[in-house]
Amino acid sequence: MKRTLRFAFLALFLLNMLPISMLHAAGQKKESISSALSSSAGVEGQAAKAAAGAEEAMSITFSDIMARGGWLMYVISGLSLVAIALALFYCMTMRANILFPKKFINQAKGFADSNNLEALQDLCATDASPAAKIISATLEQIVPGHPLDYNRLRDAMEDEGGRQAGILWQRLQYLMDIAVISPMVGLLGTVWGMMVSFGGIENGADFAKKAETLANGISQAMYTTFGGLIVGIFAMALYDLARGHLNKLIGQLESACGGILRRIASAGTNK
Repeated sequence: MKRTLRFAFLALFLLNMLPISMLHAAGQKKESISSALSSSAGVEGQAAKAAAGAEEAMSITFSDIMARGGWLMYVISGLSLVAIALALFYCMTMRANILFPKKFINQAKGFADSNNLEALQDLCATDASPAAKIISATLEQIVPGHPLDYNRLRDAMEDEGGRQAGILWQRLQYLMDIAVISPMVGLLGTVWGMMVSFGGIENGADFAKKAETLANGISQAMYTTFGGLIVGIFAMALYDLARGHLNKLIGQLESACGGILRRIASAGTNK
């Protein structure tokens, strides 16, 4: 009987302890799950912060670049505006209708065929194109009452043609100067940014201040270098395009003026 009571008390004790152990195990499992969730949330938060920082770095505006690049960025921006203005000026002036107008060339051919050199000289005086200046300089070598010297006229035309071509090339050289100067200004900004960075480190400020000064100096160096290279590449590309176009125009100018010279020589010989 006593043995039976002992087994009954033991069974009741085990039945009472079983829910407590199960609750304790469930609590430990809940704590492990919550800690895992919290660590996962921390990783996700760090990833979200990193993504936000990357998005902020990619969304840099033009005003940010100007502000972080320092005062040299305004110099580079000014050079870019001058390059654009020169490109527009070349588009308006370096045209066939400006260098050797078709109407002028046709009238000059008519006067040359009829050997009316006085009318041809008056026509050149009323026209400001390079072709008119070249033909006018050629006509100045004609001496009334003397036979035409073709070689002398040709030399005069070549000399004036070379001078007019030199004026055109000098105009185009300004764009080449910007293409060379802009990267040099960017390099100056790079050196200036490095000086700012190392100067901040040398001043002996606290670590946070040193890091901020170093970052600002390197940022200025990179932005000015980037701006100078962009403007230099842009100006160089425009120069190459304008140079090819000007070569073509100068060839056409020489051909038009040479045709009028041959007409003058032919009419003078047949007179």
